[in-house]
Amino acid sequence: MHKLLNRQIKNYLNGDSEQLPDDFLNAIDQAYQRAEEERRWYEQSLSSSNGESRNRFNQLQGKLSELEQAKIELEQSIRKLRATMDAGYDGIIQINSHGYPTAYNDTALKMLNMSSTEIQSLSFERICRRFLKNIQNPQIAFNQMRKAIVNQEDSNSILIEHNDGCFYECKAKALELDGQIQGMVWTIKDITELKLKEREARYLAYHDELTSLPNRTLFSERLEHALELAKRKEDFLAVIFLDLDEFKTVNDTFGHAQGDLLLKKVSQRILVALREHDTFARLGGDEFVIMLEDVEDREAIVDVLDRIKHALDTPIMLGANQIYITPSLGVALYPDDGAEAGELLKKADMAMYNSKKHGKNTYSFYSTHFDSFSKYRLSMRTSLRRALRNQEFYLEYQPKFSLADKKMVGVEALIRWDNNDQPMSPSEFIAEAESNGMIIPISQWVLEQVCRDIAQWKCDGNCCCPVSINVTPRYFQHGNLVDDLQSLIDKYGICSSCIEIEITEQAFISDIDNAVARLQAINDMGIKISIDDFGTGYSSFNYLMKLPVQKLKIDNSFIRSLEESEIQHSLVAEIIKIAHIFGLSVIAEGVENENIMDLLTSYDCDQAQGFWLSMPVPASQFFQEYLAA
Repeated sequence: MHKLLNRQIKNYLNGDSEQLPDDFLNAIDQAYQRAEEERRWYEQSLSSSNGESRNRFNQLQGKLSELEQAKIELEQSIRKLRATMDAGYDGIIQINSHGYPTAYNDTALKMLNMSSTEIQSLSFERICRRFLKNIQNPQIAFNQMRKAIVNQEDSNSILIEHNDGCFYECKAKALELDGQIQGMVWTIKDITELKLKEREARYLAYHDELTSLPNRTLFSERLEHALELAKRKEDFLAVIFLDLDEFKTVNDTFGHAQGDLLLKKVSQRILVALREHDTFARLGGDEFVIMLEDVEDREAIVDVLDRIKHALDTPIMLGANQIYITPSLGVALYPDDGAEAGELLKKADMAMYNSKKHGKNTYSFYSTHFDSFSKYRLSMRTSLRRALRNQEFYLEYQPKFSLADKKMVGVEALIRWDNNDQPMSPSEFIAEAESNGMIIPISQWVLEQVCRDIAQWKCDGNCCCPVSINVTPRYFQHGNLVDDLQSLIDKYGICSSCIEIEITEQAFISDIDNAVARLQAINDMGIKISIDDFGTGYSSFNYLMKLPVQKLKIDNSFIRSLEESEIQHSLVAEIIKIAHIFGLSVIAEGVENENIMDLLTSYDCDQAQGFWLSMPVPASQFFQEYLAA
């Protein structure tokens, strides 16, 4: 029986349970038992429920802490993202699906020239219209941007050039969340600096850096285009090749910086002389080219050529120096002389060389006989190689005499060419050899032949007088003159004092320091040096103070004109006087009569040579007449 029921029977029935029917008592007992079981179950359930609640509470507390920490971290991330956006160079605008901005950075506000309040009150379409109002074709750009907005799709780069010269690149990126387009992100990049650099690079690719004229590339493109147009319209077109006469002399004399300044001033003058639609380009160095379109006849071209020449009539000032510069011009015509750009340029160049050949400071129209001249130059190069290989060159010797006692004091070696094909003056083939590079091996041949002749005269028991050898600028500057001299002196066992070197101003004026070093090395070998053709270039006695030279040779153009004027008398006399002050001996070349020799003697000139004194003679004749005797 249940303990509680038993206790109640004792309290109320004095423990006499027999007063109650057994069925009733059993039913009550079972009810008590069930109640007890239910109580225990509820107690157990309550205990279990309290534990779970505590666990759940603890879990919720932990989750809340995590959420609070995540919120803090999210806020920090948002602040960092915002700071990053504001610090970036690109403008960023986030737009919702309704087309209104929901986020943006400071850079975007600056680019759009808007405040935060303004941008929040406008749709993105209106923002775009305001941004695009200062460009050339705003509707085209707006349509591109609007298409991306309406279609909620990524856009290609949209280039926008503002009227103030600023360039922007705009891009749209769809904002997708859970597979749904929630809006757009627009970026605006300021690419002004990049575009300006691209523009500068493009300009430099098509223009000459020094003069800002079109360069060869741009000229060729314009010429090709002009030829196509001329073919369709059956028009006349002219290509003019222009080269400045004696520019190298100016460049060498005054330096490359002054030479560049001269090129700029020349190009400015020529530009003024040309028509507005003519194309004037610099190919490089002192070479320019001009294209004349819409010319009716040769007279119109000649008018332009005359204006170009006239533009250079007056001197150009380089610092305190007045420089006279002249052009040589060559003209090729379309369609008369060719139909292709390269052909016209080539023929204009050939015409220009014809102008050089005929005195410079003039112009020539292309003629078919120029082709033969070009072939002649190629043939000349081949002939010079053959002449060197077949020993067609030989030397003649022209004595020099002392004006004090009329005795021979030296001799000059002069190269000659036994060319069976055609007669050729030394000045002609030497100039050609200098231009094509053959002058170096030819000069080396001359040097060795002189040393060989000196050695032979020595073997014959004759005392040798100094032999002067002309050294060209190219051999002096680019050959191995010093090494060649020492090698040949050693090879033939001759005395270095038997050799003298003659160089022109052009050999040293471009690089005086290197020239001094080379000349000093030659001096140290015991070889004397003369300045040849003095007075024909830009040099002065200032250069002679720097150079280790012993003699000065006055150019024959001064000597031959002595009888023409008193000014020439005074000029030659002063040159001799100043040279003596510098301790230099003076040689006059080109003496052709007794009167000139008497004048030179009165000026205290030291030595003379010329046809009146002695013609150049072959080595064997020179030996018989001057050494054996």
